[in-house]
Amino acid sequence: MIPGSRYFPIGLAALAAVFLLASCEKAAPYLDQVKKALDRETDEELAARKPVAPEDIPPPPAPVKMEPVVNKEARVSILGYHDFTDGTSSNDMILNVEDFRRQMQAIRDAKLPVISLRQFLDWKQGKSDIPAECVMITIDDGWKATHTLALGVLKDFGYPFTVFLYKNYINVGGRSLTHDEVREIARSGGTLSSHSLSHQNLSRKGGRGDEAYDAWLREELVESMRYLEETYGDTGAVVKTFAYPFGIYNDRVLEIAREAGYEACFTVNGKKTGWEEKDLEIGRYVVHGTTLANFDPALDFGGGAVTTGGRKLLAEQKSEDGTQKGPLVSVTPSANSVVGNRLPLIEVDLSKLTGVDPESIVLRVSGFGRVSHRFDPASGRLTYQIPQRLRVETCAVQLSFRHAGSKENELIGWTFQVDPLANYLSSDSAAPVKNDSLPPASTDEAALTPPAATPSL
Repeated sequence: MIPGSRYFPIGLAALAAVFLLASCEKAAPYLDQVKKALDRETDEELAARKPVAPEDIPPPPAPVKMEPVVNKEARVSILGYHDFTDGTSSNDMILNVEDFRRQMQAIRDAKLPVISLRQFLDWKQGKSDIPAECVMITIDDGWKATHTLALGVLKDFGYPFTVFLYKNYINVGGRSLTHDEVREIARSGGTLSSHSLSHQNLSRKGGRGDEAYDAWLREELVESMRYLEETYGDTGAVVKTFAYPFGIYNDRVLEIAREAGYEACFTVNGKKTGWEEKDLEIGRYVVHGTTLANFDPALDFGGGAVTTGGRKLLAEQKSEDGTQKGPLVSVTPSANSVVGNRLPLIEVDLSKLTGVDPESIVLRVSGFGRVSHRFDPASGRLTYQIPQRLRVETCAVQLSFRHAGSKENELIGWTFQVDPLANYLSSDSAAPVKNDSLPPASTDEAALTPPAATPSL
């Protein structure tokens, strides 16, 4: 290029471009090194990409144990039965099987779940939950009618149950269960547990010294359970619990039962069982055969007013505008009331219900069982006069019936208190209430008889 030429700027630009290109070519190795340095993985990154041998893989963390949620406010009503008959019961420890069936139906009508002994124990031990209000069924001794009569009813309802057996009354003929019958009970939902060796009063030393008494208790408590485990353990139905004969025990019996490893022991003290109840002193409601006593209170979970299928009938009703209309069914004496008359008149007003079926009505009163009531379809009033002075401080009443608005029997129950001083009041206050405006009492039941004394359990 010629200096001064008009092409000179172009020549300078070309020359500069050539120079820059040459410089870049010389700088390329350095830039590659910088780039590689920037892209280079760290030692940690290289180690992370390196395959890990199985033995170098750390074990997974231990799973976190989730504790079950247990309702510690739940309550269990445990029923205790003994022997059964298909005829008339003449002993409180023998129950007519049809009464037994009606009681099982009453549990179903009340929509009370029946739990097994294992479910009960798992709840007490905090392993699993149970319904807030439920029932458990137990049968003592090992009478043959447990198999021939009661088992069929329990299978019809699908209820689990427990039989407390004492060794000396198994497979000995007469009215005792055979081994095959015990095994069929186990296959049919029954749990097997101990009721001692010889069914004696465990608190009675019988002239034994302390060492001999302890040895005898261990025989009754330990040997009886060992026998059940060895004889029926293959059924999977044996659970380590114990029912005290006659419900009697003392501190030494409790100590040896604890040493023997019993999960629970049962008495005959009628009360609901809560989560904190002592494991070796759990109460049961022993149902009487002649008077059906204890069954009604056993189903009473409601603080005085117990209805299940018919729970709403005793509750206060409200109209659409929120106005209180009172309950559909009212009762006298009212739930949880205290009366000063030991010969009260029980009244139920069913007038707000339509189509009450008189034939479906069954009234039971604790201490008397099923009773002969009076019912006037025109007024809807039902009455029953207590025939003899009440000697208890709590009286339970249970009424079952059907009406046009129900698909099945309604079950209503409540309790009231009796003033313990009523016995000393005037004859007027302790006299039956006169009411001649109702029709004669129903005749579907035999005349009432005074409750018999409770025999040995």
